[in-house]
Amino acid sequence: MANMYPKNINEYMPTDSERIVYQELKNQLPDSFDVFYSVSWTSYNAGRLVKSEADFVVASPDYGFLCLEVKGGSGIRIEDNVWYLSDAVHGERKLNMSPYAQAEKNMYYFNQVFSNKYHMKYSGTFGAGVVFPFYPIGNDVDLSNRDRDCTIDSNDLNNLYNRIKKMFRLWGGASYGRRFYPLSQHHAFLELIRDRLAISAAAGALVRYKDQQLNVINRVQDNYIYLLSNVKQFYMRGGAGTGKTWIAMKMAKNATETSEQKVLFVCASKPLAEMVHSHIGNTVDVKDIRSLFQGVIHNFETFYEPTFIGLSNNLIEDCPKYDAIFVDEAQDFTSEWATIVKKLLVDEKNSRLGVFFDDIQVLREDSFGDGFGIQEAPYLLRENIRNTANIYNWVADKTNLGTDMIANPVEGPTPITEMVSERGQLILLLETLFRRYLEEEYLKNDCLVIISDNKEKLLREFPDGIAKWKFVDGPPCSETEIGVYSIEEYKGLESNMVIYIHDIVATENMNYIAYTRAKYYLIELVRNF
Repeated sequence: MANMYPKNINEYMPTDSERIVYQELKNQLPDSFDVFYSVSWTSYNAGRLVKSEADFVVASPDYGFLCLEVKGGSGIRIEDNVWYLSDAVHGERKLNMSPYAQAEKNMYYFNQVFSNKYHMKYSGTFGAGVVFPFYPIGNDVDLSNRDRDCTIDSNDLNNLYNRIKKMFRLWGGASYGRRFYPLSQHHAFLELIRDRLAISAAAGALVRYKDQQLNVINRVQDNYIYLLSNVKQFYMRGGAGTGKTWIAMKMAKNATETSEQKVLFVCASKPLAEMVHSHIGNTVDVKDIRSLFQGVIHNFETFYEPTFIGLSNNLIEDCPKYDAIFVDEAQDFTSEWATIVKKLLVDEKNSRLGVFFDDIQVLREDSFGDGFGIQEAPYLLRENIRNTANIYNWVADKTNLGTDMIANPVEGPTPITEMVSERGQLILLLETLFRRYLEEEYLKNDCLVIISDNKEKLLREFPDGIAKWKFVDGPPCSETEIGVYSIEEYKGLESNMVIYIHDIVATENMNYIAYTRAKYYLIELVRNF
């Protein structure tokens, strides 16, 4: 049975023809084969951005790779070199190009990308073909001078493995069976394809899948909210990427809409508070801990950061009171902060209080303890819905944290770690990454963030940025800016791509927090200078 990416094609809303081909490839090919579904790529043609997609990429360590185009419908015909696909429901439609030309276009693209990325010629066999799963291709159909072994039709589906081998033999030519294809090159090719899947996901190519996944997530989260609707005060604990913030936001907004209560959403991080405010700020008071205490503590500016010890004795008597308070990333709160927050409830025992936390993501020793005064055990969230499976499994293996989580079904490339021994090397690596992802792969700059264990040092070190890209403290305001954040600032937030720059002495806890901010791409640069 072949290794399939993704593991469950149904979550990607495939066509019936793609679903059938997926299942047959999975069931008939041996476990040495890797099969990737819907691999997208982009290029410029005549000044226009053009998006292309390979329906399936079939990779074998013994042969090389094939790009397969799948055409369903009820029949196909060619007239004056124009291809028409028949469909019993929608009638006949004209194809933009020959499906064989499309498959070969994909084949040549991936071969060239391999050469460009690894600076070597691809040694394996690379080929292309078309699959017609619903009908046979008779002798009356002119295949644009393609050999019959480039085609798999309905009569071939029960003998798929042999047909795939014949396709490899056709493209391998005289060197078939004698070509040396190093295993290292095969693994490099697999990583390249995972790389493409992550690029397309980060650039929005998985919108349909993500929308469907979010609909499921929304239903699950709504069930949590309903389950806890009669629970006045509770803890909810979950690892990175389990949706704690989004559930807290929904609960806060729901409290104002259903009963017109005065509601507070509070967290320690200003960037997180700004993100939450952008979603629910019109009806809910959204505060980071500093802005909250500025309004409820006498002479707040006289207290020393970061713990502000002694605040509870200076609480303003007529400070605002809330019918409901939701605390996010509560592991960042001290016991005294928790006590003060609870005092802001209209009724400390009976008003609504929801406390969301992850006991792994703790950056201070003096966490909230018993400050919130909630006696019941926390409700638990276990499914990671943020990171790709490869990112989360890599993080769990490397840090030994969050190992009890259920990984996201979306695949992705393995995170990259580079050891950096001098400033010049760091500059070269960053410039190469920016040019590749922001220019060559067309990733938007606001989909990429830099997280550092010493943000101030990084900003001082590169006051003019690198090449044309400027580093900014916070979110970018133009296409040439890249946001830089500290680990603590970016807790609770996420980005399609994260470049994490840190010293070699960073703790595993700090690393875990930074790693898990990445949705699709994670590149770690470890400074040793």
